Amino acid sequence: MSHRPDHLRNMLHILVRRDTTLHQRLYEATKEFSAAWLHRKEWPEDLLHRAQQISKTLTANGKPIDTIVGMDTPAAADLAQKLADFVVAIEAVKARRTESRAHRAIPRSKQRPMAGAPRQPFASG
Repeated sequence: MSHRPDHLRNMLHILVRRDTTLHQRLYEATKEFSAAWLHRKEWPEDLLHRAQQISKTLTANGKPIDTIVGMDTPAAADLAQKLADFVVAIEAVKARRTESRAHRAIPRSKQRPMAGAPRQPFASG
């Protein structure tokens, strides 16, 4: 998950806008999903599986536009929610990776124990 346009975040922003219909937002969001799909090898296996299910839904009637046009509002809302949930899950993975890298960058002598972790008693002299 490197420094390139963040298509998934763009997708989330599109989905939450209220300036167009749900179906229009969903169609625009799928363009960002398709662009992000090119980098799917970077996604964890469980999220890749979720993305494949979303992709399968989007192409159920051929092209995504054909699928979206054929959806009733509850189905479109369900798909939009799945897309949004997917973005949130990817962002959580990114945050954990960043936190892990930051933690490894701190010298051991400067690291603080995690909350609730047992503390090492001072050695008696």
